[in-house]
Amino acid sequence: MPDAGRREDQAGIPKLLPVAGRLRSGRGEAPQLERRRRRATVTWRRWTVLGLFIAATLIVVLARFYASVQGEHWRDDAQAVNTAYEKSILAKAERVESFYGDEPMHVVFGSDKIGQPVIVWVTANGIHTEMADEAVNEQQIREKMAAKDPALEVLRVLPGELGGNYVWEVFYKKKEAAGVRYFYDYYGFKDGAYLDTYRLSLQ
Repeated sequence: MPDAGRREDQAGIPKLLPVAGRLRSGRGEAPQLERRRRRATVTWRRWTVLGLFIAATLIVVLARFYASVQGEHWRDDAQAVNTAYEKSILAKAERVESFYGDEPMHVVFGSDKIGQPVIVWVTANGIHTEMADEAVNEQQIREKMAAKDPALEVLRVLPGELGGNYVWEVFYKKKEAAGVRYFYDYYGFKDGAYLDTYRLSLQ
């Protein structure tokens, strides 16, 4: 019985069928596939490099923008501290906070020459100084809030000014049936007496 890939001519000499041609054709496809894979690899690497370049550029731009914004904020803080040094008994500043009420101001926390804690309000129109030990402190205000409603979440407690009175401002939120509502409570800076509450819209 003759083999599947062969046949004999009239002289009885075996001849190869076109299978050999197909095999040669198959061997020719291998380099093409390899070239395609190489091109795909090069393209993938190019896109990776491009993506990394874009990401690095965005990081640099955002970092410069943040530094610009923060630089202005730091300059304002430094100016407020210098003003407090020049016009109050503050001898050592520890931190500065921004307060936005009737007018924008900086609140400088620190101590005097003998180490007593001092708080200085600095505005464009002047300064106001209080000895921290002569007023209620932040922890006492937080305790008042906890006694008022243990369910509320205090987000910030900061000295400020409201209607000409120096106060503690408490920013907090509370879950209600219709959603989360934010509030500002105000207490007298020295005696901690309740003054007012501002209710914000539901979130």
